[in-house]
Amino acid sequence: MAAGPPRDAETAATESKRAQFTDPAPDTDGNADADTDPDAGASGPSRRRLLSAAAAGSVTALAGCTGAIGGEAPLRVSIWSGNYADRFEESVVPRYEAEHDVDVEIHRGWDEILTDIRSAPADDPPFDVTVAEGNFYYYGRQADLFEPIRTENLENDDEIIDFYREMRDTEYGLPVDGAPCTIIHREDMDLEFDSWSALAADAVQESAGIGVDTGFWWYPLYATAIAMDDEPGADEMHDPAMHDDVLETFEGFNVSSWASSGEDIWQAFDNGVIDVAQWYYDQTAYDIDDYDGLTHTMPEQTTGWLNNWSVVRGTDKRDEAEGFIDFLLDADVQSAWAEHAP
Repeated sequence: MAAGPPRDAETAATESKRAQFTDPAPDTDGNADADTDPDAGASGPSRRRLLSAAAAGSVTALAGCTGAIGGEAPLRVSIWSGNYADRFEESVVPRYEAEHDVDVEIHRGWDEILTDIRSAPADDPPFDVTVAEGNFYYYGRQADLFEPIRTENLENDDEIIDFYREMRDTEYGLPVDGAPCTIIHREDMDLEFDSWSALAADAVQESAGIGVDTGFWWYPLYATAIAMDDEPGADEMHDPAMHDDVLETFEGFNVSSWASSGEDIWQAFDNGVIDVAQWYYDQTAYDIDDYDGLTHTMPEQTTGWLNNWSVVRGTDKRDEAEGFIDFLLDADVQSAWAEHAP
């Protein structure tokens, strides 16, 4: 999450996205319906169940080249598009290729990643390794899209911070990287954006509007729950009795743009469609100096994404895929990667 692929900006009224909030989702006890990913059909159970599924997968509140070397098929790695991919290709891929004499083929994606895996034959997946933020990791496990990680093949799993290891199950993917959400806003707005509750302020309600992520819509909802401040952190997202309140609060915000990428967000600002946006710190900090009159503020209490990296079902490079994830956990690799982060 997290990052952003290149797509044209999409604008719509809040109500037009309501159908997306009622897509089929796993039961709150973890049992999955026949269609359990965000790309399933629009008929299905209540929006409360969808929020329960989102709560199960997300972080809550937080204080290459394509040719094969030596004739071997490349290791295919699916990652978030946009500057996330740029930074990954600059800092991680060359190091891995040099150390392992293996070519890495990068596939840039966004909310279609699970669909691509599901649509492919089980024994012929489109990738060998994939990134998966919380909900994608949850949905992917429910649909058996990932292979279990064989810890006996790992050397660096002791590098994982306990907090991240305990956040969600690591049987099918290891936590490697993440970032908090932030608020992008125009510099001349007479408002402090030190809390997500600023989205409900008169200055924002009377502005051109707010841009939010549509592909990963649960992050705006977590931000909404934090803004409500009815329960600690974003516990409203984990309380089924509060789910209608979360949605009603969100629908009261002046949302005027649904973005499928960071580029969408910047374009919406340039076009005067929005004056404020929910987005992701790493993406924002990397790009914001290119845009005059914009700044960003990360609220003291915020939400964010955490990637669990997974081996895709049916790959014939399971050993190599596990080795790649283990490589990402190496302290020196993490440091080199961090040098390319904002």
